[in-house]
Amino acid sequence: MIRTVLNDIEKEKLGVTLCHEHFIVDLDRVRHDGISMIETPEEVEPEIRKMMALGVQAAVEVSTIDLGRDVRKLKQISLDTGLTIVASTGFYLTQYHPEWLASASAAAIAEVYVRELTEGIDDTGIKAGIIAEIASSPERFEGEEKKILKAAGIASRQTGAAVSTHTGRATAVETIETLLAEGMDPDKIIVGHQDLIDDTKYHVQLLKYGVNIAFDTCGKKAYMPDETRARNALAIMEAGYGDHLLFSNDISRRTYFTSQGGDGYLSVMKWVIPLLKQIGASDRQIQRCLVDNPARILDNEWR
Repeated sequence: MIRTVLNDIEKEKLGVTLCHEHFIVDLDRVRHDGISMIETPEEVEPEIRKMMALGVQAAVEVSTIDLGRDVRKLKQISLDTGLTIVASTGFYLTQYHPEWLASASAAAIAEVYVRELTEGIDDTGIKAGIIAEIASSPERFEGEEKKILKAAGIASRQTGAAVSTHTGRATAVETIETLLAEGMDPDKIIVGHQDLIDDTKYHVQLLKYGVNIAFDTCGKKAYMPDETRARNALAIMEAGYGDHLLFSNDISRRTYFTSQGGDGYLSVMKWVIPLLKQIGASDRQIQRCLVDNPARILDNEWR
């Protein structure tokens, strides 16, 4: 079963899924730029409906405990729009961490994850369906980040939940090996933000561990052209790893919205998928990334 903010569903009911999105999030408390937040269902629901009009049926909402996660609002969004939403448990980059993490053991942090996955978040009765987005700083693990990652591996081993990460090139191999050392199933690992790296030999190096990688910043052309994302995605498919590739947009501030002149949550379906088709990806290869892979990774017996 796949655990959503409304109920548990069979994996066949998930459908086209974006693997890394934010619908309610607050990065502004660290960035202090006045725009790095999405606060209300009312502001995000029109954007979600546009995304759904292009065929998206589900999304993994990866806002962590320390990123303003609000599962009551996520439930409201799901009820209002019909979008299937998987909520997360976890902690983000060191700048966002609550003070208590400094003295907590990895096992104690894992207990928080397990409780939110199996019993519910606070008093809402709403359960997380994934551990995400577990973050590492750009050049190395900082502060409590490595401990939080170990806790994710412990909680995954205990529950079967998938783990999705915020990972750069410098920490990717260490991230994978740390999770595997805690006894994780490699197919439950999603290494995020790998479309920001234009190197398919490196991508294959990671995929040989048996993990999944996410091309999840689609549309952020200042970081990487979508044409490059599509080319690298096709190379991964042709190398035989299309069953370990996922897509998303990672919209984390309202200035990305279509109402503000951006592409909002549309870039995967509006740009990257058409580009993939233009350069030779088949409908079956694309369905694998958008439907089959997310369903397989999120599906769980919930130990």
